[in-house]
Amino acid sequence: MSGSQKALKVVSLLLIIYAVVMTAFGIFLVAGGSFLAGETIDVNGTAEAANVMAAALGGGTIVGGIVDLVIGLLGLRGAKNPRKVGPFFVLCIIGLVLGLVGLGMSLAQGTFDLWSLVSVVIVAVCLYLSAQVKKQA
Repeated sequence: MSGSQKALKVVSLLLIIYAVVMTAFGIFLVAGGSFLAGETIDVNGTAEAANVMAAALGGGTIVGGIVDLVIGLLGLRGAKNPRKVGPFFVLCIIGLVLGLVGLGMSLAQGTFDLWSLVSVVIVAVCLYLSAQVKKQA
């Protein structure tokens, strides 16, 4: 196993752990939002239902966690066998593009989400390592 494969395996394991934590956080938001029934929050002068906002944020976090989990699992597969790194490479490209778009949109709205930046950096590292592993196939 080459150095790039070992590094891809480690980063993929970290991505899987990150994905599990993000998915658990999303589930917590969705489940915890049910306790906010009847509560409202002020969003730019408009009263919004707090439970709906928590469910929407939690749902997005769950989806993002699941995507990162799939990417991490495919990374482990590609680290074991360089010929099978193709789907992982493609998903990393898609994940990086979507992550950069999401980060850009949040910055355009005047907010900065540290977790989005962490996710983009992890996927960028995975993309680089998968390109190195792909050269070995």
